[in-house]
Amino acid sequence: MNSLTVLGKNQIGFALPSTLMLLLLLVTMGAAAALYAGLEFRSMNHFQTGNQALYAAEAGALRAVNAMNQSGVTHFANDVVTRWSTLFAPSLQSLAGYPQFTFTAEVEADPTNPADRGWITATGWAPYNARRIVRIGVRRGPIGRGIGAIYLAADSVTPRFSGNAFDIDGNNHDPYGNLVAGTVAPGIATRNDNVSTAVKSALNTQQKDNVRGAEFSLDPLNPSVVTTGGPDWSDLNRIVNTILTDPRVVRDSRSRINGNVTFGTLQSPQITYMTASDVTIHANGNASGAGILIVDGSLTINGNLNFVGWIIVRGSTVISGPSSDDETSVLGNATVMGSLWTAHMVIRVGGSAIVGFCESCLNLVVPPSGGGYMPKAMMITSWQEVL
Repeated sequence: MNSLTVLGKNQIGFALPSTLMLLLLLVTMGAAAALYAGLEFRSMNHFQTGNQALYAAEAGALRAVNAMNQSGVTHFANDVVTRWSTLFAPSLQSLAGYPQFTFTAEVEADPTNPADRGWITATGWAPYNARRIVRIGVRRGPIGRGIGAIYLAADSVTPRFSGNAFDIDGNNHDPYGNLVAGTVAPGIATRNDNVSTAVKSALNTQQKDNVRGAEFSLDPLNPSVVTTGGPDWSDLNRIVNTILTDPRVVRDSRSRINGNVTFGTLQSPQITYMTASDVTIHANGNASGAGILIVDGSLTINGNLNFVGWIIVRGSTVISGPSSDDETSVLGNATVMGSLWTAHMVIRVGGSAIVGFCESCLNLVVPPSGGGYMPKAMMITSWQEVL
């Protein structure tokens, strides 16, 4: 009995440490599993939020490109870099509907070509202090946002279209009016949907097929009136003021044009600045030109005008004068190959008027400092994540 008793006690003494070791092993394995699960959860969270931060950075870069193009870029360093705080909020911005995802964007010009090239550095943030940075190269590319055969830079208009002998065509032409391959622009481009609706409503059924170009269709009948959200009235003035610093500008104070007048040629295009508050080409007037024509006040064409290039009418800047100073009228025989821009509240198009978009015609005059006077779209040329 004693030997059996002693053996039982030894067995009991041996089992207790084994049980403790087993319990310790189980606890250790459980803790390791919990730690591993926690690490895996954190790893998955960091991976997910890291991707979210990357998406936020990319969204910030795309929003930066959109801000540039809506303003109109003629010279990247001057129009974008020096004005960046007014174009793009310097504080943190959030994605619409996702306030936990934020971003910032900074810009810099390429020192070797500051007029046409530069970079956007966008930083995105997400929960768990996740941060990602992308650096995107951009350059001035094709004809920019907002360009049409006619571009309305106003936020509201009261359009009037009279007669049926007019043609507004956003399909690309050469300087002689022949259709060529290239950008298909709107017949009439606008800043917002309200303006587009007002223009379409002003066109009757017989007139709607006179406005062709991007988004035009015959069945159903839809005129080429497109909201593009291009430069606004203040941007238009900024662009004009930049053009007027060119020493080659030819100033003309006449308000009445009778007889034959030439504002440059294709071989020798010029920048013509009409400073009168109300410019009228009368019935006995025959005006022709090429390059850029800037009219400070209203422009009424009752005679003949043949122009190749870019016409900018900013009558809304006239402080004094009758209400007609806010009106661009094309009532005579006018042929414009290029683009007609106006910030006016009233637009009348009638008579025998042809306004055809011509991409090559908008670059006849090149600034001395490089870049271009016509706004062009900033295009993405490279993308990389910055570690």
